[in-house]
This record gives sequence, structure tokens and C-alpha cells, in this order.
Amino acid sequence: MTTKKLNIPDEIMSKKDPEQYFQIVEKLGEGSYGSVWKAINKATGIPVAIKRVSIDNDLEDMKKEINFMKQCKSQHIVTYHGSFKKDNEIWIVMEYCGAGSVCDAMKITGKTLSEEQIAVVSKDCLQGLAYLHSVRKIHRDIKAGNILLNNNGESKLADFGVSGQLDGSIVKAQTVIGTPFWMAPEVIQEVGYDYKADIWSFGITCIEMAESKPPLFNVHPMRVIFMIPNPSRPPPKLTEPEKWSDEFNDFIALCLTRKPEQRPTAVDLLKHPFITRAKSHSLLIPLIDEQDQIIGEKGREAALGLDTKEDDEEEEEEEDDEESGGSDQGTMRPARRNNHNDDDEEEQYDSGTMVITENNNYDTMVVNNDDDNNDISATMKMNSSKKPFVPAYMSQFAKQENNSNSGTNSKYSGLSLEDLQKKLEEIELDKDQKIKEIMEKYNIAKQSLSSVIDEKKSSLVR
Repeated sequence: MTTKKLNIPDEIMSKKDPEQYFQIVEKLGEGSYGSVWKAINKATGIPVAIKRVSIDNDLEDMKKEINFMKQCKSQHIVTYHGSFKKDNEIWIVMEYCGAGSVCDAMKITGKTLSEEQIAVVSKDCLQGLAYLHSVRKIHRDIKAGNILLNNNGESKLADFGVSGQLDGSIVKAQTVIGTPFWMAPEVIQEVGYDYKADIWSFGITCIEMAESKPPLFNVHPMRVIFMIPNPSRPPPKLTEPEKWSDEFNDFIALCLTRKPEQRPTAVDLLKHPFITRAKSHSLLIPLIDEQDQIIGEKGREAALGLDTKEDDEEEEEEEDDEESGGSDQGTMRPARRNNHNDDDEEEQYDSGTMVITENNNYDTMVVNNDDDNNDISATMKMNSSKKPFVPAYMSQFAKQENNSNSGTNSKYSGLSLEDLQKKLEEIELDKDQKIKEIMEKYNIAKQSLSSVIDEKKSSLVR
């Protein structure tokens, strides 16, 4: 299907009214980027998907995404048709994949994918990645939410808002970008990375399709970015590997090879037995049919939990909590026990870890953006030259930070330089005293525990 067949302007961000060409049918989804809608081309009757993004987002980044999509020519990549500028939004018109994302299918049906279904999806995705990597493009945000299904059960890679291009002058990308749970270690470490980062993300996605969540899903994203690069942590794996075939376990292990130079390429993985034995796309049809039935009964927004009634009730509950002196952390709750018990470190933090619940909004994060600058910074930073993108989960801290910072500057602004220096010394002394008190409590507790351990060991010897 080409742009001309759809009979719409073949230009970047046409100023013509898109509603001349399209009849909006329903909302397909929404996120921090904006919203996606199903629409019908009035001239041809062909359904399309329209991504509507506020111009408050970086316009240059949207142009990059559009140009990136225009350059992609693969049946395993969602096809770009055109774009419009309407009021305060950019409308990006794309191929319509009627079954939505793999993530949405799991959420609506309450089911994970079978191993055979994962193999079928994986084969399509790897072919899409092999194409992207062959033209020196990196997706950088592979996850089930960015894998779309059409009604035939075919999978296509989508959402290129954070994708990057490697050219002759840039051998490796430096931007820390993606969704924390799926990020490769080398991306977070800022040591430079290439298309192998997509392979790691795809390995995490395979676990997500098998278990509905990525590893470490109940750990806060800002803690996850410190845990993933830790070389002492073994690579993630399926929670119950014995329930899956040796081929699938081996396939995931290869994708999640910690050293990128030892990690296989998409072309290599297409030769793996787990992929070569993949069956027909028809294996996905029962999942798609079940999803369609639920949507038919409830409506798409209710099936996805996007209906406003539930949102209003949640907001009222949060306001009640705040008025009664409750938490101001929004939808953050104490973590439940994580099924991915990779080591004692996670268990140690289980009781205190705060997690995002209810909406499962795993958002893409950009920490530093050096794609257009060969003078790469060695430290993690927000891009100061543009309005920074703030992931939705970071808003959970906004109120707490505002409360803690409000009035701080005004509190000290009237003091002289000498008084300020004295105040700083007092704070340092207070800090040292608090540390001393904590260490004393720690030593007492440690001594008590050691005594009990010694007693138990002695009793065992007797």
C-alpha cells in the first residue's frame, strides 16, 4: 500500500486539514507521547492509524521520527503514509494494524503468549530488526507495546520516536534512551552501543511475552537503571525455565548476553532452532479473536482501562488519601514480592521499593541526547538545549520535590556570606551525627544477630 493509493498529500507535515481525508473512528491507545486513533480514508475506505502528538513536544524530534519512518521499506515495519499539522497537534498517518500491540492483547485477554506464539512473533520481529540494522538504524525501544499485530497474526515493529541512525561518522550511539526495564547494559553505561542493544531489548521482550511483565517489573525504574549494568548480576531469565523448552531458554540467553560483542545479530538469531521451527501466523488468530470479543462486549477503552469513569474514581481516592494525610506518591504502592528472585539484593529491598501499579505505564526515557553532536558528554544529563522529555512515571516525584524545595532558597537568601558558611558547617555536623547514630544502631543489631547465629551454630554442632 503506497501513499498515492491513499490519495493524501505526500509531504512532511502538510498544512491541509487531515479531517478532509480521514474520518476518526475510535481511540486505540494513549500515552505520554499523545494518542493513537483508528480512522478511515474517506476517498478509499482504507483504515489507517493516526498518531496525534502535541506540538508542545519537540517538533524537530517529530520530524526525525517521520523521516525515519519514510525511509523504512519492509513488510515487517509499520508503513508510514503521511503527516499533517492541525492546530496544536501533528497527525502522523500510518498503516493500521487491527489487532493492536502484543502488550494490549495480553492486557485485554489477561493471557500471556504460548511458546509457539512467541516464536511466530519473534520471527517477524527479527526480520524487521535485521532490515533496520542492515540500513544502520537502531530502534532503541523494542518491547511488546511497540510490536503491532494485524488481523492475519503478522507482527510489525512500530513507534520510532526514539530510533537512531548510525552513519559513517558515528560508529556507536551514545544517547541513553529507551524504556528502563528493556535497556541493554551498555546503553545505561554510556560506553557507546550499536544495533546489538536492540537484541538485548528483544530478549527482555520475549520474557515479557511469556510472563506479561519484564524482569524487575516491581522495582522503580530509576533503581532499575542502576541494577541492569551491575556486572555481578546474572543476566535475566525466565522465572520458571523448566516450564519452557531448552531452545527457548537458549534463545533468551543468547539475546541477553551481557557483552554486546558476543551477542548474536538478528540474522544469526533467525537461524536459531527456536525461530526456524516457528509455525504459521494463524497461531495468533485465537488470541486476536478473544481480544476482539472482549472489545466487542466492553468497548476498546474499557477493555484497556482507559475509560474515564475509573480514572475519575482513582483521582478521587488519591485526593481523599492526601486530605487524610496519606501518601502523595500518586499510584505508587509498596512493592509486592518479585517473582524474579535473581539474588538477595532484590529481596532485601522488597519491603521498601515503591512501584507503579494500576496503569503499568512503562514509559520511554531519554537521559542525554547526543545524537546530533559528535562531542559526546561522558556524564548522564538531560539535554539542556531543548525542552527535556519527562517520562510519566517521573511525575510521581513532582509533588514531593516541590514540597521539599519550596521556600528553600528564600529561607537562606537573607543571610550574609559568613552566616551561610556557618549554616553549611552546622548541616555538615548534623549529617555526621546522624550517620554516627545510624552506624551505632547498625552495629548493635549486627552484634545481636551475630550472637544468635553463633548460638545456633553451636547447638547444631552439639
